[in-house]
Amino acid sequence: YTLMKNIEKKDKIQKQALDKWIKAGKKASCQIVTGLGKTFIGLHALYEMPRDDLKEHYFLAEVTDRKKDLIDQITLYNKIFKRDVVNDYNLQFACYQTAYKWKDKNIGLVIADEIHDSLTPSYYKFYLNNNIDAIIGLSATINIDTEYTINNTIVTKGDMLNNIAPICFTYGLEESLKNKTSRKLTINVIFNDLDAVNKTIKSGPKEKPFFQTEKTAYEYWDKRFKRLYFIDDEVRKKIEFNICVSKRTSILYNLDSKINIVKNILHNLDTKTIIFSNSLDAVFKVTPNVISSRTSNTHNENIKRNFNLDKINVIGSFKKLKQGVNLVGLDNCIIMSYYSKDLDFIQRIGRLRDNGEIGNIFIIVTKNTQEEIWFTKIIENYKNLNIKYFNNSDEWLKNKKK
Repeated sequence: YTLMKNIEKKDKIQKQALDKWIKAGKKASCQIVTGLGKTFIGLHALYEMPRDDLKEHYFLAEVTDRKKDLIDQITLYNKIFKRDVVNDYNLQFACYQTAYKWKDKNIGLVIADEIHDSLTPSYYKFYLNNNIDAIIGLSATINIDTEYTINNTIVTKGDMLNNIAPICFTYGLEESLKNKTSRKLTINVIFNDLDAVNKTIKSGPKEKPFFQTEKTAYEYWDKRFKRLYFIDDEVRKKIEFNICVSKRTSILYNLDSKINIVKNILHNLDTKTIIFSNSLDAVFKVTPNVISSRTSNTHNENIKRNFNLDKINVIGSFKKLKQGVNLVGLDNCIIMSYYSKDLDFIQRIGRLRDNGEIGNIFIIVTKNTQEEIWFTKIIENYKNLNIKYFNNSDEWLKNKKK
């Protein structure tokens, strides 16, 4: 009963978004939290277009992996709404890295999946160089302030979006939690300490490498970063900035102490789990079942299939599982590493589709490092999250056993 009510609520919001898009002249974007059914909104928009067997309509995405997910979503859409998308419309799939090269094509509707991915100087050419009747942009969060320099002029993602498909409807995580249209989640924040004993970080020049503890290595690069304030040479300052940020970030993404925490969490979970990490090296140390660009599409599909068939309980990824993928029976999401912007956070927790049960999110935060700042920025705008804090994974485990 609860699931049916949630489906009805989501359908109502999808129809509200569609109505706003129509009133905006059928060239607009919907900024909607992951898990609410953005693909269905795009397909609803398709049925607002004239039936013309010769007119091409496109579902555009960043990665080819989305094609199979789209086919699955169309199958579900047809079943729910008693429609036949493939026979009713000439809907085709393409990636942004292909579409931006097109010129003078006459296109009906463009469903721009994760439209923020197309708002770059190169990909944006697609919208300018072709004749497009309608555009519906779909995204969880669009970082409109991201800047690019084009012909010596600063242009933001927001500028590009407003020119082709301005935001007409917004439904965020806070609203979703308040209205109970997304899955109820418990956010478990597990704090981590930099290891000050074991020398696991390879440092120094290639000719004479040596090993440092996590604490020593991180503090070295953090101090170098803080000394940038005293450098007057802007060119040297920029170079040093990039080096320090890269080194410091790499250390945080690959901490053995963090990997041990994740292993401990996994050992004490008896339901299906997805792990996200900004380092493929790190997530491969936790599980071999990683969807990545390092392995073939066939291998990746086999992992997803085995996960959905309950043959494996753990699956990992950096980017490839953030968007659109339907993973059956997923109850836990471990976020090993992250950025300060909340887009990735929303996409990642959105993998836990509503099944009537409370889902668990685990976020690892390393004390006295940049991770604390990133985490604070991610959650500062969300007041309705159910967050529990633990000093370490053992403390979480004791709480779990109560």
